[in-house]
Amino acid sequence: MKALNDYTIQFVSLAQGTHHFEYEINNTFFEELDCNDFINASFHVDIEFIKQSTMMLLNFSFTGKIVVPCDRCLEDVSIPVAGLEKLIVKFGNNTLNDNDDILILHEGEYELNVAHYIYEFIELHIPHRKTHKEGDCDAETIKKLNELKINKSSEDIDPRWSALKNFNN
Repeated sequence: MKALNDYTIQFVSLAQGTHHFEYEINNTFFEELDCNDFINASFHVDIEFIKQSTMMLLNFSFTGKIVVPCDRCLEDVSIPVAGLEKLIVKFGNNTLNDNDDILILHEGEYELNVAHYIYEFIELHIPHRKTHKEGDCDAETIKKLNELKINKSSEDIDPRWSALKNFNN
């Protein structure tokens, strides 16, 4: 967790106005957060930190790529990931909040670690299906999958369930 201290912003010493922070994210960052979903990952993260007297606004911008096994052929595929997110930070005694875009800190807080927000925002922008473009998958694997494909005909349906076909009509 010591490596995640690099993502701590001590906002109490910052003057009011706009400040910029840049981070280069790689596998070490994700390993520190116990995320081993990627074979390889690299991101560039820019944070525009706007400090005001009563609140702070953080605009996250990130671009990069992950390398994961393809969901279809299991060969490595590089997936580009990019996104924009924002986080509003307010101060108060009640830190319970139902809104994910607003973070409420205690009045005495003087720093904010943005590592978990970077991680969450990147995860939100990763597509559910991680596959090669059509036709780029390993040809032998696709051929084998097509050979093993099960073709169900309507005659194979259990008669007890056949009445459900007409349910929507």
